[in-house]
Amino acid sequence: MKPLEGIKVVELSTMLAGPMTARILAEWGADVIKVESTNGDAWRDQAGTSLSPKTDIANPNFDMQNLNKRFLSINTRTVDGKQALMKLLETADVFLTNYRVQALEKMGLTYDQLKGTYPKLIHASVLGYGEKGPEKDRPGYDYTAFCARTGLLADMAPAGGPPMMTVAGLGDHSVAVALSGAIAAALFRRERTGEGEKVDVSLLQIGTFILSTGLLNGFNGRKFPRTHADCSHACSNTYQAADGEWLYLAIVDYRRFPEFCQVVGLPELATDPKFSTSTAYYANKKELVAILDEKFKEHPLPYWHELLNAHDLPHEVLAHFKDVPDDPQVIANNYAYHYEYSDGTKTVFTNGPSHFRSIDPDKIPHKISGPIGCDTTAILKELGYDDEKIKSMYDEGDIR
Repeated sequence: MKPLEGIKVVELSTMLAGPMTARILAEWGADVIKVESTNGDAWRDQAGTSLSPKTDIANPNFDMQNLNKRFLSINTRTVDGKQALMKLLETADVFLTNYRVQALEKMGLTYDQLKGTYPKLIHASVLGYGEKGPEKDRPGYDYTAFCARTGLLADMAPAGGPPMMTVAGLGDHSVAVALSGAIAAALFRRERTGEGEKVDVSLLQIGTFILSTGLLNGFNGRKFPRTHADCSHACSNTYQAADGEWLYLAIVDYRRFPEFCQVVGLPELATDPKFSTSTAYYANKKELVAILDEKFKEHPLPYWHELLNAHDLPHEVLAHFKDVPDDPQVIANNYAYHYEYSDGTKTVFTNGPSHFRSIDPDKIPHKISGPIGCDTTAILKELGYDDEKIKSMYDEGDIR
């Protein structure tokens, strides 16, 4: 039995953070029903964001956030459409949404509006800037509330250059990991108390949390953005090899510095008074960075990778996104996999952020999305609607 088998999740969300949260829950065994408007989730038409192909069958950019769900399309502005959503919530364990509070209030779908009717329901929300404060009602996106507001873009870029540009979903997917865990904790609490719960994670919240160490650095006076030479210490830094590729050296334990010097062919550094004590080593880090910059340019990256590996010296190659799906370690652990749609379109998908003994990672399903409302009829029949009523709702535009 999978961890969330038997749990029904009703997802009313768009774009990335909410849908990816629900996708994680689906991988953990939950029955996830994604409720879309009759126009569908706007992310269905954003394939260009990742340069992904989009055909009548294949939509990998959308499917990355929406694998293993069922799809119900409802016009919640009509009486019958709204009633269908409410009937669905009667059967749900979790209601997951990233609609802003103002919109939920108009729809009668806030936690306070629902808790009396559905006292056991877990109400889970993705927020932009949090539920309190002067900016609680602002629209929040990955690039704004997470990347820009927290210092990530401004302070993680190299000094002297433009702000760092990240990729879509870094903050959204961080929210998804946190919120899926919070939902699981809320379900556990319900098992003990019989009571529902309200949980939320905001983009600003998760950015503040993930960048905790950066906040400490800033609070204590470290200046950002930084140059290559202005690192924490010289053996925890990036270095470029002769072929133009880079590695991250991570000799964070000073006790291994003499061994490192011997291995890379700089034994004299270990006894040099400028580096032979940890105090001097830190004080003269810029000079040491310059020495190591020149040293690593003597050979291509494979040489350094093999040499450092042979001596178990911590480091890592700076990989490129294009390399990761074929990384043998990634493949061996089922972190990502290649997929081919029935029309021949090829893509790569990632699996979720956790492994369970009860879920064979070789057999994680990958049910793709299908068109808007592809499961509408089947889901309404589960709720007790007969064929005549369903046809009437299609005719009236209550569903799609």
